[in-house]
Amino acid sequence: MRKRIRKDLERFKRIVRGEIRRNLKELIESGEIVGQRGRDIVKVPVKSIRIPEFRYDPRDAGGIGAGDGEIGEPVMLDPDAQGQIPGQAGQGPGGHVPEVEIELSELAEILGEELELPRIEPKGHERWVKSGEDYSDVSVVGPESLLMKRRAYREALKRQMWLRDPEGSLSDKLTAMSLAGIPERLRPPVLVTPIKEDKRYLYSDPEPIPETAAVILFVRDASGSMSGEKTEIVRQENYWIDLWLRHNYENVERVYILHDYEAQEVKEREFYELSTGGGTRISSAYELCNRIIDQRYSPKEWNVYVFHFSDGENWIGDTENYCVPLLRDELLPKCNLFGYGQITLGRRSAGLHLQKLQEHLEDDERLVCSIISGKEDILNSIKEFLGKGR
Repeated sequence: MRKRIRKDLERFKRIVRGEIRRNLKELIESGEIVGQRGRDIVKVPVKSIRIPEFRYDPRDAGGIGAGDGEIGEPVMLDPDAQGQIPGQAGQGPGGHVPEVEIELSELAEILGEELELPRIEPKGHERWVKSGEDYSDVSVVGPESLLMKRRAYREALKRQMWLRDPEGSLSDKLTAMSLAGIPERLRPPVLVTPIKEDKRYLYSDPEPIPETAAVILFVRDASGSMSGEKTEIVRQENYWIDLWLRHNYENVERVYILHDYEAQEVKEREFYELSTGGGTRISSAYELCNRIIDQRYSPKEWNVYVFHFSDGENWIGDTENYCVPLLRDELLPKCNLFGYGQITLGRRSAGLHLQKLQEHLEDDERLVCSIISGKEDILNSIKEFLGKGR
């Protein structure tokens, strides 16, 4: 029975994965998962899966046309029935889309399979001190979960035997009983109570274990022209980018930077909720990114990712005179990937900022640019950013 249940469960999971893959674009555009941040398991709406249910045999329903009435008599709506009467509010249940729970790791795998994203090869490691798993030593202190109960009992027994019978008569008596063939269950009980000094614990020497680490710097243009739907597009795309990078790295940290004419580091909630306003000077955000990386995230130990979203309406001369040199000489050499997404909302033409970046830095593979004209472009934009596996 267990094998059959396990087989059915695996089959159901395959069906769910297939449905999610087929509807991934719609799922991303709807943003229904984005609000479930901070959980290892999320609920995903799946339209075409029918949840198992009990059904009555149609042969016991009385057949077609069963009930009171004569042939040709018009059918009248019953006010007490679960139907809708013209001019009144509807009654009865409506159609609902079932939701299935899925682990974020599985969701990341589906995203990678659907977009054909290559696995990322980390270029650096951050070393963290962690306890090893080989408990080859014994300690007199430790957590109760690692208590060696038999060892503690033996230590307590030896201590009590020595205290009660230092001349060895008790031990001789126990030995004689054993030699006489008296079963252990018939021997007189010896009360043994381990104390703190008797307890022994499994112990493993802490050792440095390398773990791949990454930092993501999310940068958003918060000027007056970047409100409403543009902010929601940034939120949704950042969620899926973050999900994929977490799937590739053991340890991921995030930095959130807002900018208009000046840039500031903020918390995640403020990153999406602070109101927009003011002019735009993108170089202020790039300067802040550069300072944060230098002070907190050495590229020798961290894999650095920067994702900047804007509508490309930058201060005159700022892109060519400040942003391009800063990217070329400072930021790009420190990054695995620098992604710039220009949100146009219907306008397919690239703004001046994107044009200048492509014109001066098109040969650097670490810079990836994407045009996002609406939510329907989010999936393709994610593939453009992450498709090189850097």
